[in-house]
Amino acid sequence: MASLNDDTEMIVTGNTRYSLNFADKRGWLLVIGVVLSIVLNIGLIATVGVIGHAKSQHKHTPCDSAPCVETAAAVASNLNTTHPACSDFYEYACGGYKLYHSAEDSTMNVGVWDDLQDTFVKRLRSAIESSDQSQKYSKEVLALFSSCMDLESLNSTNSKPLLDLINKGDGLQFPTLAGSSWNNKQFDLNLWVQTLHQMNVNSLFRFTKGLNPLKPNDVALKIFPSALNMYKWDYSDASWTQQRQEEYRNRMTDYIMNLGVTFNRTLVAADVADVFAFEQEISKVLPDYRHDIYSPKQLRIRQLYRDFLPITSFDWTAYITALFPEKQTPDPSTPVFIENWDYFADLNKVLSHTSDRTLANFLAMSLLYNMADHLPEHISGQITAHRRYDVEASPLYYQCATLTEKLMPWASIRTMLDKNLLAKKTTATTVFANLRTELLATIDSVSGQFSKGFAADLRTKVANLHEKIGYPDWLLNQTLVNQFYQQVDLDPKQYLGNVMAMSKFRKTNVLLSTEEQFEDGEGWDLGVFGDAATYLLHGNDIFIPSSYLAAPLYSHDMPDSFNYGGLGAWLGYYMVYALEDDWSQYSDEHGTIIANNVSAADKAALKGVKDCYNYLQNVTYLSPGASKPTPVSVESWGLDFQHNDLIASQIAYKAFTKYKKGGQTAPALPDNSDQIFFLALGQFYCSTSYSYDSYWHKLLNAIAASRPEFSSAFGCHAGDYLYNAGNTTCYL
Repeated sequence: MASLNDDTEMIVTGNTRYSLNFADKRGWLLVIGVVLSIVLNIGLIATVGVIGHAKSQHKHTPCDSAPCVETAAAVASNLNTTHPACSDFYEYACGGYKLYHSAEDSTMNVGVWDDLQDTFVKRLRSAIESSDQSQKYSKEVLALFSSCMDLESLNSTNSKPLLDLINKGDGLQFPTLAGSSWNNKQFDLNLWVQTLHQMNVNSLFRFTKGLNPLKPNDVALKIFPSALNMYKWDYSDASWTQQRQEEYRNRMTDYIMNLGVTFNRTLVAADVADVFAFEQEISKVLPDYRHDIYSPKQLRIRQLYRDFLPITSFDWTAYITALFPEKQTPDPSTPVFIENWDYFADLNKVLSHTSDRTLANFLAMSLLYNMADHLPEHISGQITAHRRYDVEASPLYYQCATLTEKLMPWASIRTMLDKNLLAKKTTATTVFANLRTELLATIDSVSGQFSKGFAADLRTKVANLHEKIGYPDWLLNQTLVNQFYQQVDLDPKQYLGNVMAMSKFRKTNVLLSTEEQFEDGEGWDLGVFGDAATYLLHGNDIFIPSSYLAAPLYSHDMPDSFNYGGLGAWLGYYMVYALEDDWSQYSDEHGTIIANNVSAADKAALKGVKDCYNYLQNVTYLSPGASKPTPVSVESWGLDFQHNDLIASQIAYKAFTKYKKGGQTAPALPDNSDQIFFLALGQFYCSTSYSYDSYWHKLLNAIAASRPEFSSAFGCHAGDYLYNAGNTTCYL
């Protein structure tokens, strides 16, 4: 990823900011790229030549708001309009992208998806540091961010808050540090599990709130297996060698020694080896399953209290009481769903022949492992691959802003909204609704190929797709956000204590939440950050990160031609992805996952509809400087899903032409709405992995070649490699 630093100058354009780094050549190259792209586009639009043979389609006054100018500039800087679009659209749409990315970026395959996240984090920092401190949420989010930035205070505090927690006695004591004074009679499994789970460290199992399997529009309490804490590797993986395992155990040993409480390395090493052996036993009973497809068993809370869940000597009454605030403990009649009952029976067998000392050490080390990123490097060492204060790889502010958005997501989003540093999502939700309508129409057009029942199932699933774009609407109410953080009281000089407090706060609020969950165990606030959208079968939800609500993918101020081509095509991708399941199970109109015995004929018909979009092996294109067309290999990664992108571009274009309103052009971009649509569509495929045989390169060209509208927009002629005369036979 491109290195960010504090020399970044924020160019203010109205109420938004576009980040350019003038300390190195990248910022200047971006400026030059924008200027050259503007000049080239103006010249090429006015004349017939390199672009193709298209004529100006609309004579509208371009939008002139700051967000529109910023977004158009970002797109223009990515273009290489000196290359014929009809020969290689990827080079045309993304050829300028590599000009302002370093050689290091190229080796790391940096793409637009990374840039979106980088821009988001920089804007978050700006919003936090300039926030209105009269608001409760702004005050607390600044305290968390400031404490993370204060290395001096962190180094002086070291690990004391954490050590105070795991070494306070009364059933909660780390045997490795206690040494000979540890008394197994004081070991309290309940207290250890409660303490870790309150911190959202889900050892042994996870207790949370998620979508109700029987009523997916509601939420329900859930208990299910938890992934391993330290030994995350697959023990059957040949790369996880004995040597690597030994190296990892040594790192954990160093970490514990660096806490400065014990000097007996031999004892520490023995305990670490014992704990890792225990995790190997747990790994043997962990299920291999998909989180979104399962058959849970329903109990009532009072049945848990009677030890119906097979973990002996575990006090569920005390456990649940500890995890909920006073007077908010669930009623005994509240349903709770147990996922993978057999795991808990097997877990009980493992626990029954494990010593209390091993269990206590395992739980303590699990907590230490999960908190390693929040400790000074002279303590945590290299226990994780992420070195928190390696400012050469990632500056401190970047790491602190990322941590802040994770622990205080709604305060972070609201602070950005206050500063107009996050785009409105109203246009995005409108685009989503219109694309869903068009996908329904395409399904209707092919319904005759399926049985009536299966056609109805397809339609039901698409008609009830839910969007989770950016953030929930309640964040627009400032009073509600203040109320949400009313009980938070953070200290700008106590980073580790703040992390521990906010981890507990998030866990409590997930349990009390009435919102739909992102997936089992976490609120959907996890879906608003990062660089990856996702579709979840359970709930039939599409999650789009907040970072996608930015240039060069989206702008509330940009014309419909841009937003349907950019964010719209990506929304369409995940809508089509909703049809990728094997259909042994699917979501009905309520979001409930139900069994569905699809006939072989229906499966074959659906495969035939999708396989029609097979352009990666049927279309050639001419790479820059090549004398012959580039051969297309069918071995490309992701080939089985190319139809997602092609069908998505189809429904996005249909929705755009049907629902567009107002002017459709933007400064520095062509005065041709269809060209803008396809240029916007191409932006998300831009990457520094610039092999002309790469999957992304071929896929974008396949999209162009599949659309006769592309040929019309760019004036492609017979003989051009991406020319489509309109004789496409694909059903969709």
